[in-house]
Amino acid sequence: MIKLYISLLIFITSLYAHPHTFIEVYPTANTKDGYIENIKIKWIIDQMTSSMLIMEFDNNNDGKIDINENNYINENYFSTLKKQGYYTYSKYKYKISDFKAQIANNKIEYTYILKLDQKVKIKDFSLSFYDTDFFVSMVLKEKFVNQKIPHLVEGIDGDFYYGYKITYK
Repeated sequence: MIKLYISLLIFITSLYAHPHTFIEVYPTANTKDGYIENIKIKWIIDQMTSSMLIMEFDNNNDGKIDINENNYINENYFSTLKKQGYYTYSKYKYKISDFKAQIANNKIEYTYILKLDQKVKIKDFSLSFYDTDFFVSMVLKEKFVNQKIPHLVEGIDGDFYYGYKITYK
């Protein structure tokens, strides 16, 4: 009976998901006349995942992501995240543009522009970053938000995942 209990306990604990990739999120709101124009978002991917991706992405081994490599990354990696909303959630619809990948400090960085489909006042806007499958941990800290627009960064506890939310005031 004890063997059955231990086996069942090991099986159940192995079912819990955990992040395989950690991504730091750096949002910068571009505003005009009290409205959000767009949000420039930079992701910095953790060292271990970046090491594997650099081996795959940097085909000519020059330590940089050229235009062809960037297009490959966008088409085969980044754009496939559309189904997950790019791990970026808002009550407003948006489009993603100006994707760029680069290698900086031996890590992969993605930058892109999030453009809202409608005019939104700064004080009415918030963005959340998370992966409900909990394979990717999106990390947003106050020190990652380098701008003077009043805002609040807070954690989101979704029971089976954890994320972050930035609310502009």
